[in-house]
Amino acid sequence: MSFFPPDPEFPEPEEAESSQPPWWAAPEDELPALFPVSELIAVTDHVAIALVGAFVYRDGVELRIERRLRRNGLPYREWNDLCATFMEHWPMGGQSDQQGRLRFGLILGDGERVVLDSPFFGGGDPTVKPEGHTLARRQGGGGGGNSTYSAMDSLWVWPVPPDGSMELVMQWPAVDVPERRVHLDATQMRRLALQAKPLWG
Repeated sequence: MSFFPPDPEFPEPEEAESSQPPWWAAPEDELPALFPVSELIAVTDHVAIALVGAFVYRDGVELRIERRLRRNGLPYREWNDLCATFMEHWPMGGQSDQQGRLRFGLILGDGERVVLDSPFFGGGDPTVKPEGHTLARRQGGGGGGNSTYSAMDSLWVWPVPPDGSMELVMQWPAVDVPERRVHLDATQMRRLALQAKPLWG
């Protein structure tokens, strides 16, 4: 007989699966259709921003934004400051330059305007279904060194925009990028939405 008593039996943990609302981010269980787009949005001496692709799901569109930064002769201290702005590393308490922040928005084919005003998630209560279209942002990571930096963003448009021309609007005054616009064919996006497929039946 063992001196030590047997370990007590612990029940297996049961945690309910959680799911994010469809207006919060692109679904993870669908294979999107590809909308062909490669558009330079803005270029300065140090910054380049481009729309490098769009993925159309059954109920929304994910726009991929690529941001590039180059040192291009800046002194080290100025380069560090520019990198912090570019990577959106803000001091405690929030962004120091609210007017200069990176902002995105949409003008839809029916005239609806959608503004992404909070830095990433779109703001609002994620449990309350929005009345109109929404635009949410997710960062896909980034990095660099002493001469270049890069970052990727995903903009989730929910639901699929209406027929007509859709304008993607952006500005980033902190890095000398004024308001810029890109026109996209939302009618084609709606057709492509029918081609999106579930990953699991």
